[in-house]
Amino acid sequence: MNVLKQRMRCLPVVLAGVVLAACASGGSSISTTDVSVRQVTQSAQCGLTGPGIAYVQTEAEREALLDLNGQNMVTGAVRQVDLARESIVIVTLGQKPTAGYSVGLAETRADGDVLNLVMSVTEPPPDAMTAQVITSPCVVLALPADGWQQVRVMGLTDQPLVKRLDE
Repeated sequence: MNVLKQRMRCLPVVLAGVVLAACASGGSSISTTDVSVRQVTQSAQCGLTGPGIAYVQTEAEREALLDLNGQNMVTGAVRQVDLARESIVIVTLGQKPTAGYSVGLAETRADGDVLNLVMSVTEPPPDAMTAQVITSPCVVLALPADGWQQVRVMGLTDQPLVKRLDE
């Protein structure tokens, strides 16, 4: 019986290997790599109204976002990002009707000059007592200032949000 249990525990690993091998043998040649992206801060009140992406490369852009009315970010942490080495990406959920919403970084992958950010979204439970206040949750990320052409954010809406950086 113990041998059967041990084999059953190995089954998911074996199946995962088979699936990965099958995917690798397909005709696709997409190459993705891990990217070092760090979360600088999160806030329940960023002052940005719609789900979206703000890409910040200059001091003027950073100050414009930090001066938005209604934002409540830890501005000192955001100002400490060295824009000569890193860029800032602010990902916002948009306006929410109550407290209890948040967004964070779950995964990052680079696909050539496209940076893919997978977000983790938390919502208050349906039966939770929450403050009836309009919030605009966001997360502030710092990433290498490499030659990205596009940032793609998944997990906020049904379709990925895409920010072209060459515009």
